[in-house]
Amino acid sequence: MRSSTSTITLSLAVGLAVGTSGPLLQSMGEPVSHVASIALVSGWMYALMAFSVGWAARSKSEATLAALATLMVAVAAYYGTKAAQGGFRVPDFDNPANTDGLFAWNEFVSVIVVWCLFAVLLGPLCGFAGHLSRTGSGTLRLPSRLLVPAVVVFETTLRLMHEPGGQGGAVVRPVWIVTRLLAVAAALVLVATVVVTTRRKRDGGAARGGTDVGCGSR
Repeated sequence: MRSSTSTITLSLAVGLAVGTSGPLLQSMGEPVSHVASIALVSGWMYALMAFSVGWAARSKSEATLAALATLMVAVAAYYGTKAAQGGFRVPDFDNPANTDGLFAWNEFVSVIVVWCLFAVLLGPLCGFAGHLSRTGSGTLRLPSRLLVPAVVVFETTLRLMHEPGGQGGAVVRPVWIVTRLLAVAAALVLVATVVVTTRRKRDGGAARGGTDVGCGSR
């Protein structure tokens, strides 16, 4: 049986991989890597990551804590990688010869703190929903499973409405459109599966009831 330690260790490794992969793929400049980086740095990917960690967890407490820790690691890894790539630099006005500039520690720390706060709010929620999607009762499983598709639709719709077009938009907008369509399709499949399963159980129960009545009348 998988231990809590192994689950959390694997979850942290996933967070580290996702956090570093986004900036690294973005810096490659290839169309395929650019599309992959768009997905990896999106908010719904982090929600999916926390949800998946919660799904694999053995308990509700493990699901919430592991999801939170995973997002924290992913955030730190993402901005740490961006910093290693030369981000968060400001001009060194005291030494104009320093063309590399100075590292903006205030900006670096503040942006990590802000996104860690989002992780504190959303990580446990998504992790708990992931756990309920596997272990919850029938009335809780469907809403839990619909959380990630709902996040995808919400985020992609906002991005399509407010992000500018231009040369970058020629690649980014199709990614958001396809992602939203896939999320809607996934939600419809989940709902249809529940409807069909519920109807089959109802029909099966009615058939058994009719058989019992028939046997009793003989």
